[in-house]
Amino acid sequence: MNIAQFQYLIDVAELGSFTDAAKKNHMTVPAISISISHLETELGVLLFSRSRKGVTPTIEGKRVIQHAVSILKRVEKMKDDISLTRDLLHGNITIATIPGMVPKIIDTTLEFQKNYPYVNVQMAEAPSSIVVDQVKKGLADIGFLSAGTGSRDSSLTWKTVMKDEARLIVNHHSSLRFYQNITKEEIKNETFVLYNDPLIKTVAENLFLKDGSNRVALITNNVEAIYQMVTKGNAITIATEYIVESLPPHIKDEIHTISINEISSIPNFLWRITRKNEELSGVIETFTNQLVKQLVPRTEEYL
Repeated sequence: MNIAQFQYLIDVAELGSFTDAAKKNHMTVPAISISISHLETELGVLLFSRSRKGVTPTIEGKRVIQHAVSILKRVEKMKDDISLTRDLLHGNITIATIPGMVPKIIDTTLEFQKNYPYVNVQMAEAPSSIVVDQVKKGLADIGFLSAGTGSRDSSLTWKTVMKDEARLIVNHHSSLRFYQNITKEEIKNETFVLYNDPLIKTVAENLFLKDGSNRVALITNNVEAIYQMVTKGNAITIATEYIVESLPPHIKDEIHTISINEISSIPNFLWRITRKNEELSGVIETFTNQLVKQLVPRTEEYL
């Protein structure tokens, strides 16, 4: 008794013919007939009634067929489980991400490789527009970026990781540090340094760029340079909460975050993007789930 015999049994029952079952399995009719006969001998029952019109299962045959279907389903599940395990043990993950996510991705990779040492993780740090481009071109499996709900590229699948809020960042000696929230009138004539990202530019435009009330000393993708100017040069920057949480402790100790009244209503999210209609491997899904746990406790929006 073997798996192949069960498959032949089911095919003969469904097709009502040894000939059709033989064609489906690319075998000869005698081979299918002998296989069924051996199964009948082993079980000690007649599985099919044979006639010129075809074959039909006997009462005993119907019961055996039910068991055979159940067994083959279990075999398929076993194969799926083995395939998933093999996929998790060996694989590659290529990630394109905005700089703010880098520390969390590194932490996740270190933890991930304790259980999956043969999985290779490659990461490219880039602005949001390049993250989108790399995922679209297949240069990255997944991308992480911060954006609102508008202007999303429809050729990609966008999955919310978490809802976020842009905040004002000042150093811990700034006179603004006493504010819990602030208006744009209260930050006139301040010097800003900005991360070169569409979301940050949108927030800055809503705050001060349109009326020219503040000076922008630097726009860059270098996060270290931005926080050097904030902590040592008394400049102000804008960052989302998850980026602030991802900063090294020595920088977090030197800064203070302030809510911005005028932009609290602008929805912003951290997204995972992938190519549409392309199924992700189990290793990528598992990595993403572990990355989300790094962002606890604010992961309610991950759907």
